[in-house]
Amino acid sequence: MKRRSGGATGFAEVSKARLGKAQSREMLEYVWTPYADIDDENVAIMARCNMAHTVMLKEQKLLKRAEAAAILRAMERLLANRKKLHFDPVKGDLFFNVEAYVIEHAGPDAGGKMHIGRSRIDLIAALMRLKVRKNLLRLLPVLLRLREAVLEKAALSTDAVMPAYTHLQPAQVTTFGHYMIGFYDVLTRDLKRVLAAFDTTNESPLGSAASSGTSWDLDRRLVGELLGFSKVMENTKDAAHNYDWLPETMAACGILMNNIGRVATEFYIWCSYEFSLIELDGAFAASSSIMPQKKNPYSLEMIKARTGELTASFGAVLEVLKGETGGTAFDIKLSGPRIADNAVNRVADMAALITPLIETLILKRERMFESAGDGFTTAVSLVDAMVEHGLSFRSAHHVVGRLVRMCTDAKLTYRDVTPDLLNKAAREILGHDLKMTKADIRNALDPAAFVRARSGLGGPAEKEVKRMIASRRRDNAKWQAAVDARAKEVAASEIALARASKRI
Repeated sequence: MKRRSGGATGFAEVSKARLGKAQSREMLEYVWTPYADIDDENVAIMARCNMAHTVMLKEQKLLKRAEAAAILRAMERLLANRKKLHFDPVKGDLFFNVEAYVIEHAGPDAGGKMHIGRSRIDLIAALMRLKVRKNLLRLLPVLLRLREAVLEKAALSTDAVMPAYTHLQPAQVTTFGHYMIGFYDVLTRDLKRVLAAFDTTNESPLGSAASSGTSWDLDRRLVGELLGFSKVMENTKDAAHNYDWLPETMAACGILMNNIGRVATEFYIWCSYEFSLIELDGAFAASSSIMPQKKNPYSLEMIKARTGELTASFGAVLEVLKGETGGTAFDIKLSGPRIADNAVNRVADMAALITPLIETLILKRERMFESAGDGFTTAVSLVDAMVEHGLSFRSAHHVVGRLVRMCTDAKLTYRDVTPDLLNKAAREILGHDLKMTKADIRNALDPAAFVRARSGLGGPAEKEVKRMIASRRRDNAKWQAAVDARAKEVAASEIALARASKRI
């Protein structure tokens, strides 16, 4: 955006009338220039807000048809040439630079009436909401595609038996399909949160002016409809000064990014040489500048890094809002849009990155199964089998704990457990042998049998995982329709505004 200084219209004149002097160079450079945040997208949003307000003023007979037409033609010209708008800090921020543009092209009589009944406060608040709404509309389809990729990967790996970890130690046995369904369900809750944040964001503050509304007979609902807002914030104080929608959006994005980052971290560990459970497709890795054997998971490292960035952004927004006392919210308007735009777009970027990464992820099934029983991950099944033979759970737990210690000291695995070894542990704990056969022990400690036995609601047994996949596939149409409906409402409002403007 080209920038120049000079000129006698805009905020400089507004301020000089009250303060008696021009604003300092430092005010222009360090306050109005960064606050303006003039880019072609912000200019376009501001122009559409002005067009909707102008159409409403004409409909309410607060502007003559010729006046409204002159303003609208100036706005259309600005939309077509928004990348060429010259920013003049002497004129003030985007609000006053656009007003100066309208006055220049529509004349002072018409252009000077564009802001009848309106404050910069409610207009900038609307601009922030519309900018974040646009970015959320980008994020939502990306999130849907990620969920679909996760669900498809789950369907392809219902039989991929692997170890499950707690405290990063082998704990039990699961399947990669079961793990993926767990991630899918997390993403579904994320989708609900992002949709809720979208709905809170998509409320119009326009017409609330500086706080107490206006005596002009404005049709706030019409302006909101022309801009695709789902409802109007009724209380003018609430509409003008409350920004709780912003941390709600940041929280939804932060939680989503944290969930994606957690999975990326687990993948990062599992694709290491020491674990070797999975492998990234070459398209999502890179080699070393010096070590030709390396296959470095740069994509996962980027996701992990963005997770910390999003968490920090959420905290930053809360800190800025904490100091807002119900004035103009200049502080949040200065930093909030940049923080929010970055957050929503970064999480969309990372969701878009991890989607094909998951689709092309290589499962090392043999290694997974080989590792599934390591660390006595099926020990609890042996405990359960002993309970079925008459022991209490706690007594059986003590016996198996002693058995595992004996095997660990002797460098034996679950495959080496025999009835004699189990009875030795039982005698040390209980004082007597157990009536467990070799077949009983082998079945209890087998990783595949462990998974098959977990066939209850939500368990990793293949049949149950397939049932969960089918159930979630049936629900997908509902979520797609919810996202499509919001996008269509916004798109329809843009068409309605363009038609209303052309009619004048």
